[in-house]
This record gives sequence, C-alpha cells and structure tokens, in this order.
Amino acid sequence: MRKNLFITAIILFAGIQVGWAQTITLTDEKNGDTQVSVQNFQVTTTDQRTIFTMDFILDQLDVPSNRYRAFTPIIRSRNGEQETRLKTLIVSGRRQNIVFERDGIDELYADNCDNIRRQNDTPQTYSYTDAIDREAWHKNADVVVEADLCGCGDKMKNQEYPIATLKEINPWELIELANQEPNPEKPMRELHGSAYITFVVDRWEMKPDYMDNRRELRKITDTLDIMVADKNITVNTIKIHGWASPESPYNHNHMLATNRAKSLTEWLRKNYNLPATAFAPAEATPENWIGLREAIEKMGTDELPHKDDIYNDVRSLLLKDSIVIARTADATEANIKRRFPQEYQYLLKNVYPGLRRSDYEITFNIRQFNTIEECLDIYRTKPHQLSKHELWRVAQTMQPFTDEYNRVMQTSLNYYPDDEAVNLNLANVALSQHDILKAQTLLERAGNGAAAENARAVIDIVNGKYEDAARHLDNAERLGLNVSRNREAIKLLTQ
Repeated sequence: MRKNLFITAIILFAGIQVGWAQTITLTDEKNGDTQVSVQNFQVTTTDQRTIFTMDFILDQLDVPSNRYRAFTPIIRSRNGEQETRLKTLIVSGRRQNIVFERDGIDELYADNCDNIRRQNDTPQTYSYTDAIDREAWHKNADVVVEADLCGCGDKMKNQEYPIATLKEINPWELIELANQEPNPEKPMRELHGSAYITFVVDRWEMKPDYMDNRRELRKITDTLDIMVADKNITVNTIKIHGWASPESPYNHNHMLATNRAKSLTEWLRKNYNLPATAFAPAEATPENWIGLREAIEKMGTDELPHKDDIYNDVRSLLLKDSIVIARTADATEANIKRRFPQEYQYLLKNVYPGLRRSDYEITFNIRQFNTIEECLDIYRTKPHQLSKHELWRVAQTMQPFTDEYNRVMQTSLNYYPDDEAVNLNLANVALSQHDILKAQTLLERAGNGAAAENARAVIDIVNGKYEDAARHLDNAERLGLNVSRNREAIKLLTQ
C-alpha cells in the first residue's frame, strides 16, 4: 500500500515555559578591563513560581580590595509600570568582604543578596538562582541586570544591561504534524440485512402478498432499486441465506430452509434485470440455534424460569461440529420440550418466529471518481460513495484544520472507522484543537506507522514527556519521516 506523509505545522496557545542562553558582557566604562559575562540565562516555570538561573563569569572582573561590585537582575513589564528586583549578587574585594562580615552588608542590598569574595586574577564563576511568584505580567516582560560598578551605592551611577525578553516558548508553536494519505484502492463494498419472509406452513413458494411479506421484501428491494438506478453503482452479487427455527425434524427443516432461500433468490432474479452471475447460489442453515441462544441470553428468569438449564442445553449443542449437530439437534429440542413444557411453548410463540429469517448480502462497486471536480460534486450530494482516498483528495482542496477541512476528516472516519490513515488524520485534527484525549483515542486505531509515531511524540512533547517523545521520534525516523523540527522542539524546551 502506498503511504504518503504530509507535514502540517499548527499553532496554538500554551503556558509560559522559557529556556534561553546568551552571553552578555557588562563593562565598566571607567575601567575598560573590568568585565562580567552573564551566560546560560534560563527561565523555567511551575504552576506558581518563575525560576531564574544564570552564570556570572567573573574571570575578567577586577575588584579593588576595599570596594565591591553589585549585580541585580530585574524583571520589568513591557510598559515599565511593574517590576520586581531579584536577589543581588555582591562581589567584594578582600578588605570589603571583611567589613561586610564584621558590620553587615550595605543596607541598599542587605535584604536580599548573596555576597562572595572576588579572587582577583583567577577564573571564578557564580551560579545564580532566584525564584519569584508567578505573575501574569511576566509574559513578554524584559529582564535586565542593574550593575553597580562603582561600588559606591549611588543608584544614579548604576547602569542597566538587557539580558532577555520573557517571550513564551509555546510547545504547540514548535511541533509539526504529519498526515498520511490513505490507500487509493477502492474496494468492493458489502451490505447486509435480514428480512423476515413468511411462508405457508411446510411450503416454500414465495408469496409477496402473504402476511407482512411486502413490507419485509422492501428491506431488500428498496436498496436494490436505489443501486440499479444509480449510474455510479454496479451490483456484483446478491446472496440469500435462509434460516429455519428448531421445531420439527432437522432434515425437514433443512429442506424447507434451503428451498425457501432458493425461492427468494429466484423471485429477485425475475424482478431485476441483472446478469445471471449476480445471483449467488442460495445457502441455508437448517435450524437457527445460534439465534435461540442469543435470545435466551437476553431473557431474565422471570421470563424464562429455567433459563440456565435451557441455555446450557443449547450451548452444549452449538459446541459440537455441524455433523453432530445435525444428528443430535432433534433430541436436544425434544429434551427441552419434555423437561420445560411451559418455557418451550413460550419460546415457540415469542422467539421461534424471529428465528425464521432470510439474510441477504449484496456486494457492489462504486466507480472511481477520477477528477477532483467529480469528487467535490459527489461529496456535496452522496459523500458515502467516496472512498477514503477520494475524501482525502476533497480535504486537500481546503485549508488544513479549518471547520470545512475538519468536517471532511470526520466524514471519512464515519464511513471508514477502522482505517489507520483515517484515524491518524483525524487525530491530527484533534491535536490542532488541543484535544489530546480524543487524539490518544484515535491513535489507538492508527497503527504504528511513521506519522502515527510522530503524533504520539507530539502528545509527549506538549505533556513534557521528552524521553518518551524521543523514542517515538526515533521510530518515525526509522520509518522514513523527517522529524528534525520536533527534535528541535524538544531541544528548545529542555534547554
């Protein structure tokens, strides 16, 4: 089967999750050789907290023994109306550090700071972490580092250096979906039903006007009339299977069921101008013990007091092969009739008539619709005549994930509920609507192809299950799908 994969990017909304790294250099204009690099800046979030981490690289920072440098990250709303000062990093010279230990930190920073001593002329890195309560205004806020490079506590001389903007990394904006083109083959279709044709006792002649036969025959003829009149449909075969109820001798029922099925087949042959090959040889099951078992299963003991005993007799018979059933069916029926006469009469009156039925099976073909114009026209009038591939072609004329496109995909599932590609493509529609539960349900019937594995990876990505996502992406890649975008999504979300 040909499998084509189609990549579709979708954009939705999700909560804040930022991961970012950049190097910013802070330079003291007065002392050009005094520098601090801010690296590996990252922001992560929980439901209630926003957590900031960064590395202050102090390798090129020179701090006089009796001075200090102070660095304070600040988060500030885009309009400048709100801001929060994070914990200050104080880097002090040797003598200044002694003063701080003896007299305490400068009151400008004492409430929230970390103080470290600078070891001049040596590599030194400080791993900074602070967390604040999460606020709605943090979205798209700016992060700056306020640098007190004079170590004099004069805020007028402080300088600000931009670090980042808390632009959201939305996993739904990063992921990529892959649709799958269904098999273009248009298979033969089947239609099944049952008609309860009444025959004169011990006779098999077909009498359309006898009892309710005209109504029951319409179950078959209404369908055939529509098919024969439709230029798009070709009837291949009509098969009748007759069933008799278990009363009377088995061999007699075999003769009745077989001849009644033949009689109905012949009546259809005379009333429809179809090729002789369209009428399959009639088949029959002499006694409908299967239907009797199903009917007893649905009954309660108030309706059938010895339900379990009768059910066990019927079930035991059906466990035998057809030759033994033919030899022992009469004895089973006689045993039930003898042991449970009242229940037998109840079954004879209320259940047995429904066991006498004629099942019909009609196989037919619907022609291929070769042009997209034909497909669109049929979709508007008789969508059930389109194959899953023809419905796919209709969908490709529409913008992905619009209401119109989604309706076509849902229609395809309505007619082809077991097809893997159809289930996958509707799962992608569900993902475009952020409906993960529905997508997971559909993916249970979508197989393990490349596009289905990719969809499972997408669910894991947006749920933060990155190891599981990577495993599904490995499977998709082995099956020939380019998953580089979704791998990049994992990378960005885990930085």
